[in-house]
Amino acid sequence: MPNYLVVDSSILIFYDRKKLLEDFLREKKKENITVVIPRAIASEVVDEPKAFAEKIKQSAPELANRIFDSVERISAAVDQGLIRVEAVNYGRYSKVVDNVRKHLSRLDSTPEYAVKKGDPELVALVIQLYDEVKEKVFVATLDKGLLKALKPFIKEVEYEVIEKI
Repeated sequence: MPNYLVVDSSILIFYDRKKLLEDFLREKKKENITVVIPRAIASEVVDEPKAFAEKIKQSAPELANRIFDSVERISAAVDQGLIRVEAVNYGRYSKVVDNVRKHLSRLDSTPEYAVKKGDPELVALVIQLYDEVKEKVFVATLDKGLLKALKPFIKEVEYEVIEKI
């Protein structure tokens, strides 16, 4: 069975900015680790930046081109199978998503609708993958709030946070 590493958008952006994304992903593949992101994270790192770059390409073409390049690199990694985009089973994990959204809303003192959709989906995906394989799921994020939201599930899900990336 494969080992899963669920990554947040912060990790993908971090490695992409350092021009190390493909190397990082290929290294994980060599280690037989499947890098997984929920669909909402894929939207955060591909769809939303692409739409933003389209809006600014006339007024800030250099920035728009950098964003388009980043989107292309991440999309290529998905197409090459270096990143697997996984759907969260909302029928089974909607309460998890809702509870994490509420928790993050309180942590950030923001309304629930302002919480990024990817963070609650990431927590739900960690639980979902664990439920499927009954093996430890690894998590990588630079978001401290997300780690706090994941912490209450330690009794139900075996996961490990990779802090040194």
